[in-house]
Parts: sequence; C-alpha cells; structure tokens
Amino acid sequence: MVELVKLRKKYGFLLVLDDAHGTFFRGKSGGGVAEEFNCERDIDICIGTLSKAAGYHGGFISCRPTTSKRRKQFIQSRGRSFIFSTSASILIAAAVHVLPLYVSSHDRELNSYSKLSLVRGQEMLHEESVCGSIVPLQNGSEEKALLASRHLLESGFHVTTIRLPTIPSNSCRLQVTLTAVHTTDV
Repeated sequence: MVELVKLRKKYGFLLVLDDAHGTFFRGKSGGGVAEEFNCERDIDICIGTLSKAAGYHGGFISCRPTTSKRRKQFIQSRGRSFIFSTSASILIAAAVHVLPLYVSSHDRELNSYSKLSLVRGQEMLHEESVCGSIVPLQNGSEEKALLASRHLLESGFHVTTIRLPTIPSNSCRLQVTLTAVHTTDV
C-alpha cells in the first residue's frame, strides 16, 4: 500500500482499492488496509464488503472528499451494481453502523487473528492462504463440498461452498468466515 501511494503521488493516477478482505478486519478500528497503513486520504475510491468480516450482505463504494463530483456521478450512473440492484436495507446499514460499538477494535483484531491461528494450529487447512477473516477448507469435489455444507447447516453452522466457476474443478472448498464475535465455545 505504501509503495502504491508513493507511485500515485509521483504519477497522479487514480488509486482504487478493493478492500473486500480488509473491511472490518484490518486496521486499528476495522477501517481496512488503508487504515492499517495510514493512507486513507491517499485512496481515491475504496470498494468494501459487508458480507465477510461484517457478516451481513452487500457492499459499498466510498470516495475521498476531493474526488470529483463527475467521477462520483459516473460510478452511480454506470456502475452495474447500482443499475441492476436495489439499495441495502436500513436494517443492514444500522447493523453495520453499530458493529464497531459492539466489539472494540482491539478485541476485533485480537479475536480474529487468534481464531485464524487456532484454525491453522489444528491443521484444518490444506493451503496456506487465508484472506482476511476467511478460512478456506479444501474439500475436493463439488458434491463433497455441497454435502459438507449441508451437514454443517443442519448442525447450526452456515458455511458456504466455493466452486466452479470461481475456482478450478476438484478444488472446491468450504468458506469459513470468522468474526470477532465468534467464540471457541461449542
């Protein structure tokens, strides 16, 4: 991030950050990667999600105050997600708004990282990549992944499957999303 900001300042390009895996997970108050590297003011447009660490659905696009009105209007009038969908419900907006009040920033970061370490320590992962608060559990075939997901749902755990076309066949996986409010109690 620091290097990208330096290049942006030198060459004056538009810096857009897709922070889907950092929103509500990275940074001191959950503000994402830009907050973690103290460069929020240097990002022109930030795209975030409410469906990963926040545990809701939907997402957002935010612009710097100095981003031109013309660019903002272009995003609103040409962005497919604005054109072909309705706005997020007020309940989702309210829930996301109070999330930082519910879990302190220190607890959020500490709990999320310790939970990721716990899962890694139990060697549940077949791969090293963990994006933000998401833990992929490789499961192989699509049929096995869907069966495992269904069994987990019946047991009270909502764990989605990742499959074609997102990833190659025979590398289907379960996507466990950890948040700071999860506990290790069974």
